[in-house]
Amino acid sequence: MRKYLIILVAVWLNAGLLNAIAVVVNGIAITMYDIDKTANANNLSQKQAIKKLIDDILYKQELEKFNLVVSNTELLDYIKMLALSNKMSIEKFKSTIKQNQNYDTFINNIKKRILNRKLISKIAIGKLKMATDEDMKIYYENNIQQFKKNKNSIQVVPFKEVKNKIFNIIMSQREQKYLKEYFKKLKLKADIKIIRQN
Repeated sequence: MRKYLIILVAVWLNAGLLNAIAVVVNGIAITMYDIDKTANANNLSQKQAIKKLIDDILYKQELEKFNLVVSNTELLDYIKMLALSNKMSIEKFKSTIKQNQNYDTFINNIKKRILNRKLISKIAIGKLKMATDEDMKIYYENNIQQFKKNKNSIQVVPFKEVKNKIFNIIMSQREQKYLKEYFKKLKLKADIKIIRQN
């Protein structure tokens, strides 16, 4: 009986340690359990997991601050656009996605993409330099392999035909860079308290 009691106490103490608060970000607690779970799920070190969890909290708080959400209509419209650009029906497109990856993960990534766009439109109005024809031509010439007609072809798709695609690629890169810088500054201003390291 004493042996079981010792095991029970050990499990209880370990559970307490797992639920112990490790970091507080703008009043939101991150527990040791959160850190371990994130580290294991994403193959990260504890330090990397803490960084990811802090970033996630700051991101969610910014979405809440601007009241940004993704409606079912917006999600469906985005999927329709992807299906159309791949010359598929929505059913065929969904079926293809399900064969190649986890559909829930795909949907979550789309939601994040839409939310990123919405957040960018709130925080970066007039601050992002638009891609010029010269920017697009430079990208085209430096990444010509991307624009081959097919893998084995030496022929490339003409610049005019991929101009819109290149514009979107460049602007997406600029948006990501802007978001990264924005959140770096946000992290410096945030109220982050490290309660325990391990």
